[in-house]
Amino acid sequence: MKKTFILCALILSAFAFSVSAQDEERFSSRRLNDLVYNLKRQTVDLVDRTSEDLRRNQSNTRSDIETAFLAQQLDASVGLFDQMVRDNRRATELRDAAGLLSDLARRAPGYGSNSNLWRGAQTSIVDINRELGGSTTGGGTPPPTDNRPIIGRAYWRGTVDSVVRITIQGKNLYAQTISGRDYGEGTFSFTAPVPSDKNSQIGVDKKNGRGGVAIIQQPNRSNNYTAIIEIRDGDGGAREYNLEIYWR
Repeated sequence: MKKTFILCALILSAFAFSVSAQDEERFSSRRLNDLVYNLKRQTVDLVDRTSEDLRRNQSNTRSDIETAFLAQQLDASVGLFDQMVRDNRRATELRDAAGLLSDLARRAPGYGSNSNLWRGAQTSIVDINRELGGSTTGGGTPPPTDNRPIIGRAYWRGTVDSVVRITIQGKNLYAQTISGRDYGEGTFSFTAPVPSDKNSQIGVDKKNGRGGVAIIQQPNRSNNYTAIIEIRDGDGGAREYNLEIYWR
């Protein structure tokens, strides 16, 4: 009887340890949530732009069609990855899924009118893989990233209640409250204007704030070199944000 009791105790202990180990493998990170939110906005933009290009062109090449299909595939895959993140799936599962996103991103064209949008999505996927502690290459050739030096920065500080969009053009910055209480435009400063003669790649670092920050429009010729950044604070009440925005 005593031996049976000891054996049962050992089995229960082993089971508890196994469950605990599985729980520890589950990955949760506010920064990962922010990165995935940013990536989803980028892929939605890619789908809109590539689909519009396909509709507008009278004669599309096979490459044009493949690019539009790839944008749809990447956006759907990011949606599934977002669900996995919100479900707090195990880190190993998330790393595998992020590696598959990298595989898709490597197929993106390195030229054309939407090349800067593709580079933005590729950079976000690299950041996601790095946050997960996995490979940033997806097991193959690294996705192309923009290695140009940073040529300018803007600093913005303001209060966000729900959703605020920041529009940047040249050395002008305008903060618009989309939903929630309006706390004004905040304060900002520039080290240099966003160039108006070439496509620049915008990036943003959230120095302070609890919600998600996403780049929803990169500057290019078609939008008169205007960048748009969106801040979403859904935790209730207002919070101060401090952003460092930079461009290459």
